[in-house]
Amino acid sequence: MKYELPPDHGLSAQTQTTAKLLPRADNSPSITDIQYEALASGVYKGASILVSAPTSTGKTLIGWWAIASALEAGKRAVYLVSHRALAKQKFEEVESIFLKSYVNGDRSAIVCATGDGVEDCAGRRSNSPLDSRILVATYEKFLGCLSVGGPPTDLRDICFVCDELQLVGDKHRGQSTELLLTLLRQAGWYQFVALSAVLSEKDANSLASWLDLKLVRNPQREKSIRLECRLVDQVHHVSFGPRHEGNELTERKRNSLSLNEIIASLAAEPGRGPIIVFCMTVDQTYDLARAWALTQIGAQWLETAAADDIDNDLVALVAKRTAYHNAELTEEERRFVEDRIESGEISVVFATTTLAAGVNFPLGSAVFAAWERWDFGRRIRVPLEAAEFKNMAGRVGRMGQDAAEGLVILTAESSQKAVEARKLMSLNAEGDLGGGINPSDFETLTLQLFAGRLCRSREDAFTLIGSTLTASREIDRNRAGIAHWKDDLYQNIDRLIQNGCLLETRNEVVITTFGIAVARSGLKPDTALYFLDGLSRSAESLTAKLGGDNPSGSEDDLLFILCHAALRCPEFDQYKGKPSRFINWRIGRDGKTVPNHYGTRLNAELFDGPWNADAGAANGALLLAQWASGRPREEIDRTVQGVRLGTVQATARDVAWVLSGVAEVIQYVTSPTLAEESRPQQLRGDSVRNSHVRQLARGIRRQATRISVGLPTDVLWMTELDIQGRRRRLTRKQIIALRTQRVVRPIDLMDGGAVNDEKRRIALGSNSAANLARNAAIEWKRSNREHCKSIHLRRAAPHDLAEMVHALYQLRGDDLEGAFERALSSLTIQWEKLDAPNRQAFPDYRIKVEDYEPLIVELKSKRSDNDLVSLNLAMEVLSASELAGYRDHFCITVCSPGVEPSVPATIEGCGRLCVLEISDLVEALLRLAEGRLTRGALQNWITTPGIALAEDLPTH
Repeated sequence: MKYELPPDHGLSAQTQTTAKLLPRADNSPSITDIQYEALASGVYKGASILVSAPTSTGKTLIGWWAIASALEAGKRAVYLVSHRALAKQKFEEVESIFLKSYVNGDRSAIVCATGDGVEDCAGRRSNSPLDSRILVATYEKFLGCLSVGGPPTDLRDICFVCDELQLVGDKHRGQSTELLLTLLRQAGWYQFVALSAVLSEKDANSLASWLDLKLVRNPQREKSIRLECRLVDQVHHVSFGPRHEGNELTERKRNSLSLNEIIASLAAEPGRGPIIVFCMTVDQTYDLARAWALTQIGAQWLETAAADDIDNDLVALVAKRTAYHNAELTEEERRFVEDRIESGEISVVFATTTLAAGVNFPLGSAVFAAWERWDFGRRIRVPLEAAEFKNMAGRVGRMGQDAAEGLVILTAESSQKAVEARKLMSLNAEGDLGGGINPSDFETLTLQLFAGRLCRSREDAFTLIGSTLTASREIDRNRAGIAHWKDDLYQNIDRLIQNGCLLETRNEVVITTFGIAVARSGLKPDTALYFLDGLSRSAESLTAKLGGDNPSGSEDDLLFILCHAALRCPEFDQYKGKPSRFINWRIGRDGKTVPNHYGTRLNAELFDGPWNADAGAANGALLLAQWASGRPREEIDRTVQGVRLGTVQATARDVAWVLSGVAEVIQYVTSPTLAEESRPQQLRGDSVRNSHVRQLARGIRRQATRISVGLPTDVLWMTELDIQGRRRRLTRKQIIALRTQRVVRPIDLMDGGAVNDEKRRIALGSNSAANLARNAAIEWKRSNREHCKSIHLRRAAPHDLAEMVHALYQLRGDDLEGAFERALSSLTIQWEKLDAPNRQAFPDYRIKVEDYEPLIVELKSKRSDNDLVSLNLAMEVLSASELAGYRDHFCITVCSPGVEPSVPATIEGCGRLCVLEISDLVEALLRLAEGRLTRGALQNWITTPGIALAEDLPTH
């Protein structure tokens, strides 16, 4: 530890007086050695560095310093992490540190981007993460944000902080990380700060040299950690950290190898808690937690919020200061456990590696219930990989904890096992970084290269891949270099040409609209083709399930069909290359399908049947249909034996991701502005079929939203409410309770009458919660509109469009029509007024964007900010267009201030109607003025049936 700052450290007065940015002890700075070295190397003064140090030495603070310095210099910052859960944790930390002092309280300035979506601090969704002042993102998501449509050629106004950079060598995820780093090397940066657990000196130098960074490496722990391997008659221990060189010692000593006895002895020792017990399987966390809890007498008083949907078994365990933590927890359960670990209410947690994936918790000691994992390929138990063990062991003995040193305990039943355990305990041993790029998995990489306009030919692609870190290291150790990669690369280019993603002329390789759409979505090309095949065959019957005027249409039937297709697609299938997603083994255990009324009834409509041929897909789709229709967890948990709600939630995230990508692909390849020859083969030569498939785009996106949050369409809008209390959002359990009380419409939630007042109180459990929900409903559209307006006015000023923006937001009725006309004229969009005293009941306008098909537009507005345009009003333009003789024209209704949430599900079934709110229209018009939206893309956006949202707009 250091209790002073290095000379010429550069820290500003603001940073020095921000407690979370400069820890103090007795009013003096208190920083770790690696933090001192980073400051001495100029991290706060803009130096680009690679920091390599053990877990728990305070690397994150170095990243915060870089961000603070960049913000003070008027730059932007991007913090990249390895996992979705870690992104959310860092996002919360960024908000607590930087929101008030560094971005002046602007909640739109801080954004989190993961596979779940893009959201700012106010909980508002966005599709422009690169516009934020501080962006926290996973590596894969940020690559998607950058590469598609042509990456920026200059990123020299951004400070990048890359956490857990050793991910670049991961055999599963390293390829995306390495491609992103390659792209960043080309575009440049203001500052680049890489953070990594200890790399070998060779790997650290190699990585630093490749990125042109100054290396700051210190392999010593700041706080000591002792590792013990216990046998029945002896104990072998080794310590690392200050004053310890990793010297090993073996003592003769009688030991109990009983897990509960080891835990009990640690629990009785001051400073050893909380204790984490690492388990090799999920089932082990349940069984061992229950076994330990049985030894505990009495229980603490435990308060759980009525809004929380927590498993009763878990609540009972936590009451005995015990918990389990694994990938089968729901988001609420995970937060429930983690909050109580931090507050000291849990003494022992039985966890898989989910609690060791970079998330920071104050753990005092660790016990490995086992340290060997079953290898299904070899059918034997094999020890953990050294890097994984090091990361798990490093969770204990963190700075700021009471104990003088952390303690990690392993047990071994024999001397032979002890030898293997001792190899794991050699924390100073350094493994090879590995290579992220694998020639056998070039297809996605190749598509991203061409989609990002990084290459124009086969030779360009090979040259770019040859500039990656993996290539440089391969060249160093292999005399033949990477020449053998060329065949794999070219074969993948041929494959992408064959499936319509690329075209090749005599001089260059060109990406198609389909290829761009697939790259944007993140899906495999084979997945997109699988869905296009299925949708082109079934589009007419599927559109009938969207709603509209067809009372037999069933939205839940559509959802089941789509979920089954997603779980059968190449993302989950070994047959079409390495899967990107996996169905939890419990869902299709032993190939047994459970009774499934969806499957039996819809068998003929499935993309890939029969329904019972794949238990994982059939059972999974059933579970997701129950989840999305709002069924309670008790019913879902009983559907497939052993499948908990957390597993359903995790599956829902994967399926929602697939379907969101499919919706994006459809919207692009069915665009009316696209030449027939540019469409995928399945959609050529049949305009009716193309129209039906296009009609599904926004319906599929809405089903993806339902699946991600587990709610029916009629209450999806409630997820947007900003509750001004301890929680920012209503929980799924609360929303379902309101729906049960028939509080579904905004007017129901806003109404202050006695009847609805009582319904809210019954649903939410208290008058205070009911009042918060009512107030949130009243403010729902107004607050979001004001937020968007302030951002739009700021962006409009440089283009002299502030008056246009203000008028579109503020005016109503005839005045709004005047503002609309002026806006179209200023952006050179042709318009013709149709409505006149002698043509009553005619629609308002006929507009024409460039040479594309003309459109019929109706403006609907309400005087009150809390009043919304109804379904009937939103659909009036259809009958009006027919009356005026434009029955073949696509129709648009612009709503101010907004539209009722019941509208989307119905209008998607109409086929020729798009509804958009004024804030989304202004966003599109501004992007047009800024040159960030083409007129063809605008036409595509407003002619896709359904609700047009700003988040659907292309990012380039």
